[in-house]
Amino acid sequence: MSRGAQVGAVIAGYGAAIAAGMVAARIYNARVAALPYDTSGGMYAGGEALSALGAFLVVSLLPTLLALWFLRRHHKLWNGVAVASVAFAGVGLLAVLMPLLIRSPTGYLAILGLLGLLQLLGMPLWFVGFVLLAFLAPTREARRKLIVALGIELVIGVCALVHWFVPGSPL
Repeated sequence: MSRGAQVGAVIAGYGAAIAAGMVAARIYNARVAALPYDTSGGMYAGGEALSALGAFLVVSLLPTLLALWFLRRHHKLWNGVAVASVAFAGVGLLAVLMPLLIRSPTGYLAILGLLGLLQLLGMPLWFVGFVLLAFLAPTREARRKLIVALGIELVIGVCALVHWFVPGSPL
């Protein structure tokens, strides 16, 4: 497949994702228009935005994976993605473990605490993403780094289980 055809396929995939988001928003509007208007219009708009975003994200998975497949020859890019994945997971683990060290964070540490919450809630998504990246990684070096990121995400998953299901947990 030529480079132009590859770019065209990825762009067409994202175009389909945008169209799916627009269709989901229209369907949401049609369904909600029949409901009584006794609540906030902002809530309806938020529901519409989430419906459109959800449809877009689901459909955009295919062109994203296709683009990553087409970029398999670029080893420096994959090494950069792997290093960034390990850094993201490492900072996330630090943010998740921060409540063990600091009782009431302020300033930048409070932002790091929000990142910890993002890691606790998003751990399944990050884990699946790192699995897909490790599967697609063309070099052993990039794959090893992505497996390290997977291991860190598993530790975050254990912290999430402790946080959500152990009463009185410091995490």
